[in-house]
Amino acid sequence: MDYLRKVFSFESVRECPAVINKPLSHDLKKLIFLFLFVSSLLHGQQVEQYSFGLLYDGLRNPAAIGRAESLRAIGIVRQQWVGLSGSPSSQYGVIDVPLGMLSGGVGLSFQQSTLGAHKVQRAKLGYSFHKPFGDHSYVAIGTMIGMMMVEYDGNKLRTPSGIYGNGQIEHHDDLLSLVPFSGNTYGVDVGLYGRIQNLDIGLSVVNALAGKMQIDQLTYEPQRHFFGQLGYEFDWSGAIQLKTGVQVYANSTILQSQALIMGTWNEVYSLGATIRGYGKTSQESIGGIAGIKLNEHFQLFYSYEYNILPLRNVFDANHELAIVYSLNKPIGKGRLPKVIYNPRYF
Repeated sequence: MDYLRKVFSFESVRECPAVINKPLSHDLKKLIFLFLFVSSLLHGQQVEQYSFGLLYDGLRNPAAIGRAESLRAIGIVRQQWVGLSGSPSSQYGVIDVPLGMLSGGVGLSFQQSTLGAHKVQRAKLGYSFHKPFGDHSYVAIGTMIGMMMVEYDGNKLRTPSGIYGNGQIEHHDDLLSLVPFSGNTYGVDVGLYGRIQNLDIGLSVVNALAGKMQIDQLTYEPQRHFFGQLGYEFDWSGAIQLKTGVQVYANSTILQSQALIMGTWNEVYSLGATIRGYGKTSQESIGGIAGIKLNEHFQLFYSYEYNILPLRNVFDANHELAIVYSLNKPIGKGRLPKVIYNPRYF
């Protein structure tokens, strides 16, 4: 296990010099799979990447819960590094609603992510308090509290010295169990959010408080993640509205950023571009987002990201699909006037 800690102690694939400059054989691919799992388990890369994090502020900031004028539900499915066996995949669902009687909003979210032999599931309940000031402006504070369950299936791992095939699985490592096991713990997220006319500002901490869990012979501790977000919306013309956004996130080992620019035409069709990374050593992907308003209640979005990591010849792009539902009717207040829920209200 000490060998694994030394070799597979990188936060992401692009930080692993042992593999980026060598021919990628079948055995090396197996090493990459193992690296992906151990890196996640030992370093706690437990916050999933989503292109739509810049469109739905509540994904990472509980203070943005209930910012829309009506009940909404959002579902997101993401497949990362397509073509690499055991690559990350994640699903996210949330329902949030503004409640005037509580001076804010409430939300309920579910999330599942899988990376090789490693699976994480989360369920959270959140509340945000909104304080209006001026015209179309307010500040908010919010929190989400929930449970996290981590599952591990050692049968899916492959070690450099292991024996596999003909029904035999032997890792040759006493600390890598062949028996599936799991553990659970709690987590608390906190956030601040401000809306000043067309400007959005957010700060949040995911896993601000979290408990440790013992999984077999390993201690799993959710890392604390910090997010900062800035967005601005404006009318380009009578038919085109633009949204721009930047998000910076960090934990004890990484600092990363994501940027977006998106235009919406006639309040129905949306098209945008994204980039993840702020410099030569941190660049991960570039991509595009397209969206369409299906009717007064539903929107559909698709994101494609082209990986620019050194190992891009091993795996393909990232794909993400999101569907947004809006009731288009505030609770207890009758029907809203005609409003199109384009990305500015996502």
